[in-house]
Amino acid sequence: MIKKMTSLFVFSCFLLTLAAQSADVLHLRSGAIVQGTILNYTEDNKIVFKRAEDDIVQTYLLEAVEQIQQLPTPVAETWRTAFPIAQEKRVVSNITLNDGTVHKGVIKSYSPEGEMRIQLKTTRYTIFIMDTEVKEITYEIPSAKRGSEYLVKEPNADKPSFERRKPVYEFQEEGWFNTTSFAFSFGKREREDVPFFDPGFDDVAVTQSAIGFNIQHIMGYQFNRLVGAGLGASFDAYDLEDGESILSIFGHYRGYLSRSIVAPYLGLNAGYGFALTNKNQGVTTAEGGWMIHPEVGLRLGATEKSNFTISLGYRLQDAYYVQERPFNGNIEYRNVTYQRFLFSLGLLF
Repeated sequence: MIKKMTSLFVFSCFLLTLAAQSADVLHLRSGAIVQGTILNYTEDNKIVFKRAEDDIVQTYLLEAVEQIQQLPTPVAETWRTAFPIAQEKRVVSNITLNDGTVHKGVIKSYSPEGEMRIQLKTTRYTIFIMDTEVKEITYEIPSAKRGSEYLVKEPNADKPSFERRKPVYEFQEEGWFNTTSFAFSFGKREREDVPFFDPGFDDVAVTQSAIGFNIQHIMGYQFNRLVGAGLGASFDAYDLEDGESILSIFGHYRGYLSRSIVAPYLGLNAGYGFALTNKNQGVTTAEGGWMIHPEVGLRLGATEKSNFTISLGYRLQDAYYVQERPFNGNIEYRNVTYQRFLFSLGLLF
């Protein structure tokens, strides 16, 4: 006890000596830099600091301070006082955004423009956030190492906590991704039917409503939150009654509009579809065409490994079929343009 009190007294005298000599600068673990004067060091491991910009006296946890710099020595040449805790432990910050999203990680830097660089705790990926998006920052106080004189272990720290934790944003904004989805398609198809043997007869324009389904898989790379690209393949059963189905190969784009647990996103598929014949239903000739499919959706979750998605898209697809009707022997020549809404449920991993 006497040794601890002696250490606190010596350290307090040292800080007060710095304060008497010149202005002090606190380098916080959040990346922020505060200039002013150190007034005191309390027994509960806090620094009482008077800020130069507004003369406000504020108390900082010792765990939140990385280094003390004495002015007017240039930063590049100055000595710095590093606390033992800074050498022993790395402080993990909980950054709460204005929309309620919580990021857990280590704040690596803070630019003069207000951009924070954060290394996420679980994924080790780095994200960038502007300070205007931040509501508050709290710190996870690390456990004391043996021999540390500057850390006080919180009471009841070993007892289990039953508090409901807020979901943490751990979504992988950069790297490879896969997504598999199933969709119901509904809408119209415009086709030109020629129910005769000779395709030279006059065309008959027909508009029909139909319901089908879509299964697709996409593999790609997310360059950042707003830009991701990949390749995909899909199977579309556009008309189960007439046996009209298409296998498509396409390029894919997606971008997420916010850093939140439930995030809206935009997507676009564009490529070429290969129409499939169906002998059982008399489809003897099938030719595909170009396909385009924009969509808007929501990513439900922000975990590192996998998240669910829902989306609503609009798909345009061209095709041509020759079908022989088994009950009367008529042959139909159909140029089809599918116009379908797709409601999709997917898994992103």
